[in-house]
Amino acid sequence: MAALIGSLLFTGTGFASESLHDQYYVYENGEYIGTVKNPEVVDHAVDEKKAKAEAAHEDLDLVVGRDLSVVKEKVFGNAASEDEESVKKTLEEALTVEAESVAVQVGGDTLFYLKDADAFDRVIRGVKLNHMTEEELSDYETAREAGEFPEPEAGQTQVTNLSVKADLQAKEVYTAPENIKTEKEALDLLLSGRQVERDYTAAEGDTPEAVAKSHGMSVQQLLELNTGMDEQADLAAGDKIKVLKEEPYVDVTVTRKHLEASPIAHKKVTKDDKTILKGEKKVAQAGKDGRKEMLSVTETVNGKTVSKKVLEDKVVEEPVDELVLNGTKAVEGVSTGKFIWPAQGGYISSQKGQRWGRQHNGIDIARPKGKAILSADAGTVTETGPLGGFGNRVVVDHGNGYTTLYAHLASISVKPGQKLARGQKLGVMGSTGNSTGVHLHFEVRKNGQLINPLTVVSQ
Repeated sequence: MAALIGSLLFTGTGFASESLHDQYYVYENGEYIGTVKNPEVVDHAVDEKKAKAEAAHEDLDLVVGRDLSVVKEKVFGNAASEDEESVKKTLEEALTVEAESVAVQVGGDTLFYLKDADAFDRVIRGVKLNHMTEEELSDYETAREAGEFPEPEAGQTQVTNLSVKADLQAKEVYTAPENIKTEKEALDLLLSGRQVERDYTAAEGDTPEAVAKSHGMSVQQLLELNTGMDEQADLAAGDKIKVLKEEPYVDVTVTRKHLEASPIAHKKVTKDDKTILKGEKKVAQAGKDGRKEMLSVTETVNGKTVSKKVLEDKVVEEPVDELVLNGTKAVEGVSTGKFIWPAQGGYISSQKGQRWGRQHNGIDIARPKGKAILSADAGTVTETGPLGGFGNRVVVDHGNGYTTLYAHLASISVKPGQKLARGQKLGVMGSTGNSTGVHLHFEVRKNGQLINPLTVVSQ
């Protein structure tokens, strides 16, 4: 009996081995797709769909059928008959194409997808560059790496601190290829900002319309945020109102040190010099601008200045005044165009005009402090010596249409052709010719015509 049982068991086992066959059950995301005899059918379907997807998204790392599973089983008897073409068609429709990506989330909600972490880093760098130059960022990163920030030179700006604050999380996930943003699209989205609810305290005279307008909202939006608000009623001062406010996804704070160099203008100082001929100038000392430097630190948040402080303001180079010497030395023979009193003081004893029944052509100056007679302006002596009632007289041509005559001189100290400086002595007051006493008769002609001397000279 025992031998017979053993023989039957042996025979049964052999029968089972001869009747077992491999069969492959295909599932996508837990759902049964079908059965195939050879798993290569599934592999081929996956490869084919991946190739098509990669042709459309060649810059992405794609996966196909991440939730696909093939279960191998041993079955007795003949394998289940399956239409493998039908399975392949079903797989074509059911297989999911996904891309490896980074999901950028705000408060747990996905804002956008990027192809990888490097793309996310470049987008954040783009946010920084929206508030600083490439050179500034590069210099800042170099200084931070070295652990030392150099002081800026004159005219330069040095970024000393860069802070990026954002409620962003980057997680590696799989998503459909069409969900992935370009870096530019992601950067534009981050820079565009978002609307968030904020509390506003009403001021005296506020109305719903005014509050909505000042916050870039419609009145309808304001009413939806604030249930029970009466559109027509004024708001009470101190009321708390919900409003929408545009806020950036990312806050970029930049601290800059700037050394501003500015010139200190030098002054021009003029000084009379008796050793230099009148009308001439001489620069005795060249002027030079000074320089001052102001070191300041400025903090900006999202490009807007929030603080500025002057750390140091000092003069590093004093200005040097320009010194110009103005000549006052009279030039012989060259008219200055301005007349001086031709005597050493005195008073006018007789005016120009009718006198004793005839015309008096000049003025008489008497009782001076000194007897020297002076040339009223620089010029050239044209006539000297006695002439009728003038007695000893001197005539000076000033070369600018003016001539002057000095009469009744006791003595003459110049001669015709001699060049005279303004104020130079030409004789001594006397009483020669038709004279009632010691005095100077002084005449002035302009372009040959007698004029009143008092129109060009005064005591």
